[in-house]
Amino acid sequence: MIKIGEFASSAAALSLADYCKNQQLDVSVVVHSAAQAELWCAPEHAEQVMAELERFLMDPYAARYQAAAWDRAQVVASGAGSAAFSGYWQQLWAQGGWFTHLIWLSVLLVYSWQQLDPWSALAALQLQPQLGLSLEQGWRWFTPGWLHFSASHLVFNLIWVWYLLGPLELKLGRITAISLTLIVLLASNLLQFVVVDANFGGMSGLVYGLFGFYWICGLVRPSWGLHISYALVGFMLIWLLIGFFDLLWISMANWAHLAGLLSGMLCAVVLVTASKALTVQR
Repeated sequence: MIKIGEFASSAAALSLADYCKNQQLDVSVVVHSAAQAELWCAPEHAEQVMAELERFLMDPYAARYQAAAWDRAQVVASGAGSAAFSGYWQQLWAQGGWFTHLIWLSVLLVYSWQQLDPWSALAALQLQPQLGLSLEQGWRWFTPGWLHFSASHLVFNLIWVWYLLGPLELKLGRITAISLTLIVLLASNLLQFVVVDANFGGMSGLVYGLFGFYWICGLVRPSWGLHISYALVGFMLIWLLIGFFDLLWISMANWAHLAGLLSGMLCAVVLVTASKALTVQR
């Protein structure tokens, strides 16, 4: 994705984006506030979107833009009941590819398994101390991420995974999303196991890895369209420090969070460096 322009009104940016989407153009809007937004589009549609932007600036209140905004409003407010509910889930489903869907559904299934038979779920998915750093741990080097020990823990992680992993999969591809997920889960589970013990679980390590990946990509590769606010980055870093100082009423896998953050940042650096090398070769 490439940035087409910045708007002093998020409503104006959304209005133009609605029209472009109706024209089958791949665009997205990054809203920072009501008075600041960015319009991004796929490189192959840049010329058409730029032309539409020029037309829009000449007459932002033209009927075609108002009609597009009205179509969106009708979808959002398409009555109460099953139709609206179906439209909501279709919109939610469209925010990620099948890998993100698979992560979400599998985590929910594992949580259901934990409610029915927690001991068998732990035996199958949690790291085993007696096996140490052996390859015999197999899938267990990755699967603690699927274990959640409260509904709030589950919901918090799933929201962030959907918010961050879904767009990443759509913009950088499924292979990148899968590779990043496996690397971050392995790094976070390994460090937490080595430094503390095997009594941990959750996707928080992956969430921190995604934050780190977005942070670096947003700084050095804004054209990829992976943006996260500095306020959110600051919040996650403060939350990480609070966990290490043991100031919370809950037990946190702090080393998994740290390993996830650092491995996500490292993956971003490697990917950015590789993309620059390929660009130079071309």
